Amino acid sequence: MSRPRLSLVEVAMLVCTLLLPISGHAKKPRPPTVRWTAGAPGCSFQRGDDGRYRWTMSDKNFDITLLVDSQELTKSRRRFYHVFGVYATVTYKGQGNFEFPADLRINYVRHHAIIEGTMDQAELQTRLQNDLDTLVFETERQIKKNPAVKEEKTAYLRQYEKEGAEFIEFLTTQYIEPVTLNPGNPEVHGWAFFATSSKWIGPWKKREDFIVSVWTKDRVWDFPFSLPPTEGEPILRKPQD
Repeated sequence: MSRPRLSLVEVAMLVCTLLLPISGHAKKPRPPTVRWTAGAPGCSFQRGDDGRYRWTMSDKNFDITLLVDSQELTKSRRRFYHVFGVYATVTYKGQGNFEFPADLRINYVRHHAIIEGTMDQAELQTRLQNDLDTLVFETERQIKKNPAVKEEKTAYLRQYEKEGAEFIEFLTTQYIEPVTLNPGNPEVHGWAFFATSSKWIGPWKKREDFIVSVWTKDRVWDFPFSLPPTEGEPILRKPQD
């Protein structure tokens, strides 16, 4: 007995049914957002004499501070892979355990609003170590080909290796990590780096706008800021002793 053929309408309905998203894999909605706003309750800003800016948001359970160097636009272009860095401090004032995921994201507002998540510090270390190994091999090849450049190439290699080792050590000890916060361990702090290698992110402008978001399970803390915070603001930094 032959099977009845499906009509065009029935075929269309079947295709639509197959294309419907499965509810268990639907995209999770963005949690409620709190936004740093000048003058708002719980929001403060400090311009330190160390040349760093600090934005803080507080409520009954958290104090969250975002620290950014006033010269970060320049420093990022001198850093390995031109990564952009911020420093975050989270203090938990609640009871019980709170899982902090160390999920920070940045919005490059003036560069097509590109959003980047925190770079994985282990992957960043591996990438840098591989580049160091490649440079050693290439330097040895160039010296073998032209011994006259040995002194110059060796000096450059040593400096690169020194800076690379220092950066890897920095990532190992200073990078912000997921942690369980509770009254006995209420604070986490550390650096986070973001990629700036997207084709949509070009050279920095004289003044840049950013939004750094600190994500937790049930809330997103948005820190919108500009560098410098005020157009044409002189950058003052207390000389180190």
